Order: sequence, then C-alpha cells, then structure tokens
Amino acid sequence: MTATAVETSGGERIEQLVSTVRTKAWLAAVALVVVAGSGAGWAWLGQVRDVVLASGVLVAGGGPAPVAAPVAGSLAEVLVSAGQEVAPGTSLAVLAGADGTRRVVVAASAGRVIRTAVPGAALAAGAPVAVVDPAAGPLKAVLLVGPERVGALTAGQPVTVTGAGPGRVSAVGPYPVSTDQLRPVYGDALTADGRYLVTVDLDRPAWPGATLTPVAGEITVATVRPVDALFHGGSRG
Repeated sequence: MTATAVETSGGERIEQLVSTVRTKAWLAAVALVVVAGSGAGWAWLGQVRDVVLASGVLVAGGGPAPVAAPVAGSLAEVLVSAGQEVAPGTSLAVLAGADGTRRVVVAASAGRVIRTAVPGAALAAGAPVAVVDPAAGPLKAVLLVGPERVGALTAGQPVTVTGAGPGRVSAVGPYPVSTDQLRPVYGDALTADGRYLVTVDLDRPAWPGATLTPVAGEITVATVRPVDALFHGGSRG
C-alpha cells in the first residue's frame, strides 16, 4: 500500500509538471505570435521619416528690408535707432555725397528698425543705410542647409519649426551663401559657411519682435515603409 501511494503521488506531480510546462509553452507561443504579428504589422503599415535638420531664424513677411543708399557717400547722421518704429517717409539718415551735397534717406515702408549703419561710415551706392523689419505679415523661417542634403529638398515639403509650428518649404536657394552676404540684412543671427538658404512658410501670422528669433527646423524629405526600405530600397511618399 505504501509503495502504491508513493507511485500515485509521484504520478500526480509528474502530471502537474507536464501541465505546467504545456501551459508555459502555450503562453510563450502566443507571445511569440503576438510579437511577430506586431513586427510584421509595423513593417507593412509603419512609417519611417527621412528628415533634414536645419537651423535659422524667423522673419515676418518678406523678411528684413534694407534701405539702400541712393548714392555713394559718407553717413553724416543717423536719425533713428534700433527698435524704433517707423512709417513710410520717416527720415532715417543723412548721407553726404562726395560733391558735398546732403541727402536724407527715408523709410520705404512701415516697420521696426533692426539696425543702422555706423555714423561716419563710407557707403557705396546701394549699401544698406538701415534695415527695417516689416510691421506685419505672415510668419516665415529662413533655414540653412548644408550641401550634402540640399539636393533632397523641394518646394512643398512639410516642415516643423520649434516654437513656431508646422509649415512647408516655399523656396530653396540655388547657390550657397556666405556670412558676408547675409550680414547686411541678418547681422550675426545667421552664419552661412557655404550652406543654402531654405525659406519656409509657416501656418500663422508673425508677432511683433518675431524676426531674428533663433529656431531649429525638421524638414520631412520622404516617408518610407520599413518593409520597402529592407527589400526594395525604400518607397517614398
């Protein structure tokens, strides 16, 4: 009787062990199927974005507008200061020509003075006497992109700009620019280093003082399904 009881008890333990192993194996199989299904679903239905990261500044309307010297001469007097609001026809500076004549340079549009040339500076005809930020207009971003990625950019691509929201590429500069080219308009806010200017139209109006606010942008170049990227080199949309 004792031997039979021991055998029965041992058999029950073996059956319990087998049952436990079967249950764990079944749960593991289910988990594997779920993981495999999720992975397959992501591979077919998921999206991986190809993005270009860029930095730049915000601008209002068409961006800062330089007021050019009508003739070559010396800047005899500056009549406004940075931050001052001006209207069309507001006197900005007095330019002394080489022949001794004096010309008053006036603002062509309303806005806020960003910077002026230094009094006494010798200016060539067309050089900026002052730079005026438009009083109103749609908000835009001017971003700089390196030559290694600029070829992937085109008008209409979606962009997300930090602090300013979504927008779309409106123009891509055809040639690289230098810091010296940008400085008369943007001062030290943009450092080009041979990069390209990319203009982005944002989906909101500009606010006072938005111009020259530093921002970062993320330009979506393409969307790729993981399965296409793996087997076919990418399906872009």
